[in-house]
Amino acid sequence: MKRAIRSRLVWELYTGYAVVILVTAFVVGTLVFRNFDRGFEERTRESLHSDAILLRDIALPFVDLPADPAFQNRIRSLGSRTDTRLTVIASDGRVLADSREDPAGMDNHRDRPEIMAASSAGLGVATRFSRTVGVNSMYLAIPVIKDGREAGFVRTAVALDILVARQSAAHRSVALAMLLPVLAALVLGLFIARGFTRPLLAMTDAARAVANGNYETPVRVTRRDEIGDLAGALNAMTVRLKSQIDTITAERNLTLGILASMVEGVVAVDREDRVVHVNSAAGAILGIDTESARGRRIWEVTRVSEVSEALTTTMKDGQVRMSEVRIPRDTNDQVIQLIGTPLKDAGDRLVGALVVLHDVSDLRQLEAVRRDFVANISHELKTPLAAIRGLVETMVDDDAMEPETRRRFTTKIRDQAMRLSNIVSDLLTLSRLESDPGRIQLEAIDLRDAVRDAYRSQVHDAETKRVDIEAVVANDPVLIEGDGEALRELVDNLVSNAIKYTPEGGRVDLRLGVEGQNAVLTVADTGIGIAPEDQGRVFERFYRVDKARSRQLGGTGLGLSIVKHVALAHGGNVSLRSAPGRGTTFRVQLPLRRGGNGN
Repeated sequence: MKRAIRSRLVWELYTGYAVVILVTAFVVGTLVFRNFDRGFEERTRESLHSDAILLRDIALPFVDLPADPAFQNRIRSLGSRTDTRLTVIASDGRVLADSREDPAGMDNHRDRPEIMAASSAGLGVATRFSRTVGVNSMYLAIPVIKDGREAGFVRTAVALDILVARQSAAHRSVALAMLLPVLAALVLGLFIARGFTRPLLAMTDAARAVANGNYETPVRVTRRDEIGDLAGALNAMTVRLKSQIDTITAERNLTLGILASMVEGVVAVDREDRVVHVNSAAGAILGIDTESARGRRIWEVTRVSEVSEALTTTMKDGQVRMSEVRIPRDTNDQVIQLIGTPLKDAGDRLVGALVVLHDVSDLRQLEAVRRDFVANISHELKTPLAAIRGLVETMVDDDAMEPETRRRFTTKIRDQAMRLSNIVSDLLTLSRLESDPGRIQLEAIDLRDAVRDAYRSQVHDAETKRVDIEAVVANDPVLIEGDGEALRELVDNLVSNAIKYTPEGGRVDLRLGVEGQNAVLTVADTGIGIAPEDQGRVFERFYRVDKARSRQLGGTGLGLSIVKHVALAHGGNVSLRSAPGRGTTFRVQLPLRRGGNGN
C-alpha cells in the first residue's frame, strides 16, 4: 500500500483527475451562475408583468374615476403582502393609488420612461432611481384599456437591493451545493487512483522481468475488467514475444483502424498524401472511383477539401482529430463526421493517416426536429400554466376577493385547464399515429357517418357564431378501410378550424363524394384565408398563421397535423387552396375499400 501511495503514477493520475474535476466545476459553475443571473432577471420581469396583468384587472373599474381612498387602501393592502410596489395611474399621469406612498403627494407620472413606453408600445420597462422612495428600482408598466381606449396605466416595481440580496443568497446556495460534490469526488479520486495503480505496478515488475530475459514470471490475474484483460494479454504476449512482436505491432495500427470501420467510409493515405485505400462507402460519399483513386494524391481525387485537411492535420499533430463537413446535395445537405487517426509502424514511426467518414445527416436532422419540438411544446404549455398559476395565487392571497371576481378567475382557470387537456390529447393522438401508423384499427366504415357526426357536433358552435354551415354527402355509402375514431377526428378538426376562422356572417360547406377509386372530402369556408408563404407549413405541429388569434380561439396548433397524419395512415393525402380574405378549401382523398360500393 505504501508503495502505491508513493507511486508517481498515482499522483499523476490523481492530479489530472483533480484538475479535470476543478476545471469542470469552475466552468460549470461559471455557466450556471451566468445562466442563473440571466434567468433571474427574466423571471423578475415576468413576475412584474404577471403582477401588472392582475393589477390591471383590479384597477379597471377605478382607473377613469377620481382618487378613491378605499381603492388606495386596497392597493396598499395588496402591495404589503409582497415586496412589489403597485401603482395605478390615470391617463393624464395622476397617481390614483400606490402601495408605498400617498398618491396626493406624488408627482405627475406621465413623463416617466416606463409610462411613455407602455403608452406607445403596450409595455414599458425601466430601471432607474425613484425620487419618491429614494431607491433604485426596476419598473414595468402596461396600459389599461377600457371601452377601446387607453384609460390609464398600472405599474409594478421592485427595489434592486432586494433583487441583489435574493441573487446573492441563491449564489451562495448554488456554490455550496457544488462544493460538496467536488470535495467528495476529490477524496474518491485518490482511492480510485490507488486501486488503479496497484495492478499496474505488478505488471511493471513483470515487464521488467521480460525485458531482462526472464519469461517465467507471469502476472497473476485476479481482476475481471480491462486491467485483468491487460494482464492476461501481457502473459500471452510474453509467450510469443520473441518471434511475433514486430509483426503484431506493425499490423495492429494499420488493420484495426481500417477493418473496424469498414461499414463506414474509410480513406487511408501514406506520408506523401497518396491514397492507399478507399472503400466503396467513401467512394459513394465523396463521388470518386475507388480503383482509380489509389496511388493518387488525396486532393486530386476529391473536391471535399476538408478530407485532405483532416488527413494533413492528423499526420502533423499525430493525434486523433474529429470534425464535420456539410456536402451540398440536390435535396438536403449531407453532414459527414470526419475522424482522423494517425498510422504508425512497429517502431512508432508515422507512416500515414486514416480518416473515417460517418454520415450523421439523419442524426443532425433528428436533433433539429427534437429541438424545435421541445421549444414549441414548452412554449405552448408555459402560457396556460403561467395563467393558471397566477390566477390561483391571486385567489389564495386575496381572502376578500369578490364572489364575481372569484367566479371569473375560476372560469379562466377552467378554460386554461381545458386548453392544456386539449394539447395533451392532441399530442397523444399524434404520438399514436407517428409511432406506428400500422397499428390503427382498420374496419369497413361508411365515411358519411363521420361527416354527419362532425356536422352535428359543430352545428351549435356555428349557429352561436352566426356562421352558416351546410353538409352535402353522397346518396350511396362511401366505404373505406379505416379507423372510425381517427376519421371522425380528422373531419371534426377541419370543420372546427373552418368555423373558428370564419367571421360572423360567413359560410362553411362540407361535402363528401367519390372520384374514381377515392373518397373525396372537402371543407370550404369564407374565412380569413391563408397567405401563400404559410400554406406549405400549416400542417406542421404548433405552426399557426395567426398565433394570437389561434390561442384566443382555443386552438392547440396540432389539429391540421393530426389531419395530415390520419390521411397518410389511411393511404390518402390532404391538400389546400386558399387566398387571404377569400377563404380556404381543404381537400382530403382516401382510397375506397376494395370490392366496396363506392358509387
